[in-house]
Amino acid sequence: MTLISLFNTALTSIIYSIIVTATIMAMLYFILKSISRNMVHTPVFYITGIIVSMLLIVQFSLMIGAIQAKEATDSAKIFLTQMLENASGRVTAQESQKVMDALTESYPIIGVYLNLADFSGHDASELADSMYETMNSYLSSYIWYRVLWSLCIIMVGCLVVMMYDKRNPTTGKPKHKATLASRKNYDDF
Repeated sequence: MTLISLFNTALTSIIYSIIVTATIMAMLYFILKSISRNMVHTPVFYITGIIVSMLLIVQFSLMIGAIQAKEATDSAKIFLTQMLENASGRVTAQESQKVMDALTESYPIIGVYLNLADFSGHDASELADSMYETMNSYLSSYIWYRVLWSLCIIMVGCLVVMMYDKRNPTTGKPKHKATLASRKNYDDF
């Protein structure tokens, strides 16, 4: 059951990440095409597009999985509260790890992102709240790191394509729209 649940979660994360990546790549195509028509017809554009797409699919899959894990933390808090209802005293590292193991067994998506717990020194009555806050904090920062990595990948990809467009491949000089030889002088009439 756990493996099937993780497989379904991974499959939906990948499908959603492909949809998001395709949407972003289409927007980038039209933005870059509006900047320069020649830019989107170069081998560098296609190669960079493939690499950026693959990297974005990975980043968005991880991010969507973390979002799904974060959505599960509310019900995980209820699970922890019920599990630790009669517990009292200070918690050791081994006890907090046992609690985390029980949590990840019931919520395998959380176990993908969080699997070690050391809440030694916490009171058993506040362990559920401490674990909940830690899970939410970690997953929020993890999601924001995926967003930042995705933005960096997009920016680097766009810069590579735009830098290649500014140079003439044969001479290495900046491209000019019209040369002096192609201009006609109509003042001779």
